[in-house]
Amino acid sequence: MKLLGRDIPARELFARIEERLRLRGLPTSEATEVPPEGVEPRVDPLSFNLQALEEHSDPTRPMPLHTHRGGVGQLVVVAKWAFRKTCQVLINETLSRQRVFNGHVRDSYAQLSAEVIRLRREVEELKAAKAPTTPPGEPPVVPVRPRRPRAK
Repeated sequence: MKLLGRDIPARELFARIEERLRLRGLPTSEATEVPPEGVEPRVDPLSFNLQALEEHSDPTRPMPLHTHRGGVGQLVVVAKWAFRKTCQVLINETLSRQRVFNGHVRDSYAQLSAEVIRLRREVEELKAAKAPTTPPGEPPVVPVRPRRPRAK
């Protein structure tokens, strides 16, 4: 719902879903409170993707260690932790080229995003300049090209 923005009224949407569930005979969920500010604001996909690339560009930065298993799973987490602590220098050396490549990808994406934004703005300006200047109520004037004579 983060990418949808405020264009969709959340309370109305939840009410319609609940009503459709009731009509089908399905039990509805317990009452949920919609935040007073509604749905989160719209997120620009270009900046969202750029932020994600920035956050995950360094392959040497470890992901959090966790497990859903008990017993032996905890031993695996401890083994992974020990491996990371003892082999971090090897990990950094092995993934250094990948880190540089990821940085280039991130920078290229940022440049392309800026170019897309600039081109969108330019297209909107051209559309606004090309908009018909006829008064409302009158049909727009369409230029007619003369026909060429047919070749026999």
